[in-house]
Amino acid sequence: MEGRLPAPGMRPPSRTDHPIRKEELVAAVVCAVAVAHFVTPAGLHGWHWLHVLFQKMFYLPILLAAAWFGLRGTLLTAGAISVLYTVHVLLDWEGYRMVQAEQIGELASFWIVAVTSSFLFDRERRALAETTASHEETLAALASSLDLREHETSMHSHRVREYTLLLAERLGIKGEAALTGIGTGAFLHDVGKIGVPDSILLKKGTLTDEEWTQIRRHPELGVSLIGPIRFLGGAREIVLAHHEKFDGTGYPRGLAGESIPRTARIFAVIDVFDALTIDRPYRAALPYRSAAEIIASGRGSHFDPDVVDAFLKIPFRDLAEIAVRNGVVLISS
Repeated sequence: MEGRLPAPGMRPPSRTDHPIRKEELVAAVVCAVAVAHFVTPAGLHGWHWLHVLFQKMFYLPILLAAAWFGLRGTLLTAGAISVLYTVHVLLDWEGYRMVQAEQIGELASFWIVAVTSSFLFDRERRALAETTASHEETLAALASSLDLREHETSMHSHRVREYTLLLAERLGIKGEAALTGIGTGAFLHDVGKIGVPDSILLKKGTLTDEEWTQIRRHPELGVSLIGPIRFLGGAREIVLAHHEKFDGTGYPRGLAGESIPRTARIFAVIDVFDALTIDRPYRAALPYRSAAEIIASGRGSHFDPDVVDAFLKIPFRDLAEIAVRNGVVLISS
């Protein structure tokens, strides 16, 4: 692996996501609970149960802060709640010392929950980070093992992952889980070639029909290899179907049109584009314009027309930046 690369299978810095800020959400929940708590009157009456319910809901923003912000953010949230809650105790229970003492005890419980939950969530985050790191190392080892055999395709897996994520986002695919699955599938698309003998995989001359049959088994070999690995479930579609063609003449199953998984239809364009724009033993890398023309000529036959249209709208600059990060210089024309 060369340079500082995004984690295998994970997304590069997002270009299109605009989620609601978590800080704003926690602040809004604190304010909403405080308003609801203040407007329902305290005291011995029929609505007192609702007042108590809203009082208990102050734990919600504390737990959200613990899950998202760590100890400092959780303590700040608990502090804001404490100020609001103290105002409530002084105003609504003025003169009721025993009730105020009980309410202060409730205030102390906010801080206990804040500190305890922040430590528990922090431990969970560390465990998740360690698991994620182990997954990334597994992916890197799988992809790198193939790069070591096919030297001319070195960094291919890294480039196509980033190209694929860019195109997927252009096609409106959103969500961390979906994009991570697509990125992982792109990264591991050719992992089944590990099961192809070197005498075939590295052969410089023309392959025989029998050798082509061996090569065409690599999608199924790849799925067989990653099949037992649960966290790679989102990658299987690309690994199995990235050589299917839109007109049904691809392999291994001869799928056509929308029966080909959408992720595989997206990746098919990227896989061919990268193969065209890198040096190979039998030809020099093609410039972007020539590669784009070949992609366009396969619209509706090799490739999904909608995917081709979206790809051709991506500015050359965006593709060139990805290429440079991953060991290739794209030439525009």
